[in-house]
Amino acid sequence: EAGLRYETTDVSIEDRTSGENYDADYKVLLPSASVRYNLTDTDQVYAATARTVRRPSFEYLSPATLEEEFGDNDFFGVPTLKPETAWGVDVGYERRLGRSGVAGVNVFYRKVNDLLEMYNTGPKTGETDVLIYSVRNTGTGKVWGVEFDLSTPLTFVGLDNTGVFLNYSWLDSDIGDEFGSRKFNSQSDYGFNVGVIQDIPAWQAAFGVTYRKQGDALSRVELEEVKTSYGGDLEIFVEKRFGKNFVLRLTGQNLLD
Repeated sequence: EAGLRYETTDVSIEDRTSGENYDADYKVLLPSASVRYNLTDTDQVYAATARTVRRPSFEYLSPATLEEEFGDNDFFGVPTLKPETAWGVDVGYERRLGRSGVAGVNVFYRKVNDLLEMYNTGPKTGETDVLIYSVRNTGTGKVWGVEFDLSTPLTFVGLDNTGVFLNYSWLDSDIGDEFGSRKFNSQSDYGFNVGVIQDIPAWQAAFGVTYRKQGDALSRVELEEVKTSYGGDLEIFVEKRFGKNFVLRLTGQNLLD
C-alpha cells in the first residue's frame, strides 16, 4: 500500500490583552507506504514508512498568561509555533497463534523536526521563587525502540474463554539544546502492561485484571533536572451484558495506591 495526504491548517489568533493578531498557517505533505509479506500461513513480516504531523494545542498557542498553572509557576503560549513533523520507519514480525491469538515484535525509528517542548523563561518579575514557563520548537530529535505484543486465548490448555495479553516497549531518544545532548523530556525508558480477561458465556458476563508500569522519566528545563518515578497501576473490571445492545461495566483503577 502507498498513499499521499495533503493537509492545510489556518490558525488565526486575537490577543485581547495586547490587541495583536497572529496568523500561523502551514501546509504539510504526508506520504506513506507499507508492505506485508506472508512467510507461511502463520508468519508475516512487514515494513512501513510515513511522515506524520502533530499540531500545537490551543493551550500552547494562546498568548494569555495562565497564573499558577504549574504549582506556583505561570505559563504562556506562543501563537507562532510550528507544527511538529516526523519521518518514521517500522519493521516487524507477527505470528498467529491458533485461531485468534497473535504475537509480534516491532522495531521503530522516528526523526522529529520542530519538537514541541516546554521550557523555563526565567523568574517572575519581583518573585525569585516563581517561574514563568512557555513552549517552543526545540529542534530536531530522534527516537527509537522495540515493542513486543502478545494476545491470545488459552485454548491450548483448554481455557477457551480465558485470554491473556502482554505489551512491552523499550525506547530511547536524543535531542540537543543549549546545554547539550539529552533525551526527550518526560520520556520513560520502558513501559509495559499485562492482563487477563475471563469471559463467562453462561452469565453473559466477564471480568479482567490489568497491571501497568513504566520506567523513570527525566526532564531538563534550563539547568533544572527532574526525575519522575511511577508506581504500578492495577485495574480490575467486571461487566454484565444485557441483550445485544447494552453492557454494564464496573471498573476499579489505581488500586495499588
